[in-house]
Amino acid sequence: MIDLEFLCQLCLASGTSGHELAVQRVVAERLRAHVPAARIELDTLGNLMATIGADQPDAVRILLAAHADQIGAIVTGADERGFVQIGAAGFIDAELLPGRFVVVHTSAGPRDAVVGRLPNDFIREQDRGKVVQFEDLWLDVGAESREAALAAVQIGDPVTFGPHFSEISPGRYASPALDNRAGVYAAFRALESLAEDCEGICVTAAATVGEETSFLGARRLTRELHPQFIIVVDVMWASDHPSITPQRAGGDVRLGRGPTVCRGAGANEDLGALIRDEAAKEGVPVQARAAAGETLTDADELAATPDAATALIGIPLRYMHTAAEVVSGDDVENSVRLLTAVARRLAQRQRPLEM
Repeated sequence: MIDLEFLCQLCLASGTSGHELAVQRVVAERLRAHVPAARIELDTLGNLMATIGADQPDAVRILLAAHADQIGAIVTGADERGFVQIGAAGFIDAELLPGRFVVVHTSAGPRDAVVGRLPNDFIREQDRGKVVQFEDLWLDVGAESREAALAAVQIGDPVTFGPHFSEISPGRYASPALDNRAGVYAAFRALESLAEDCEGICVTAAATVGEETSFLGARRLTRELHPQFIIVVDVMWASDHPSITPQRAGGDVRLGRGPTVCRGAGANEDLGALIRDEAAKEGVPVQARAAAGETLTDADELAATPDAATALIGIPLRYMHTAAEVVSGDDVENSVRLLTAVARRLAQRQRPLEM
């Protein structure tokens, strides 16, 4: 059964790229309570890593990676009238922002703001229908001068949608941060399960930073860790809603039908086959997703880790990079079951997959 309190705590902890510490604190507190034997580390970039089974010299080394950051914006300045300028922090659609309440995370604490834009009634006819850019937007923090605005917020402060978590129907959850707190949940819940018996495996679960902007967190891990197997857990576009097709989404991916197993560039075919085989043995439903090129996940970086085979598991998600992303709790929990089963299966292997 899904641990709703943990998932909710993760989703309510705001953290754009470079500002993930609140999320990492939630994970660390959880680990101290549920996996006290885990070795917990926070590197200089902000990646949080928890390891079990490290005292076994011949154990199979496995990395479960999920990014902790969410999309958002960043304060870039203010004009003479006190309106705050912002830029994108990740693939956020500027058209979703006008008229919304957002939160600026300042050194003095979170501060509410309103996203402004030229009212529709004043848009010239020749400009109607043009794509909204961040240059067309501003934040209203109630200031009346540049000095007052920059006293309230500072250049570089992160901006997010207001934290929210809701069960919109039984087993269906909505939040602006399910990308990728759902993946973080799955990776660390799997670590909890594996900690009960980690004979033959050394497992590190990592909540990486900067995936939405630079992949820097994953890039650091390729240089620091030396796993034999890497499984990246991220959300994946669902195709079961209007205006999207399976062809555009990379497969017929539906909420409630299980996590996806990626095939294509950046995904080790043999490890993917092992995951699908283990899913069948354990009765875990899975779906297929094709990735002809970049996956736009940490897997694109981690696949370059020397001597490691990399796979990508996706949790189906509707309305990615919006203020209300939606997942199925069954898919999240089945991802936990799958990660746990695959790690135990890999314990039987003493070397990376071969031809």
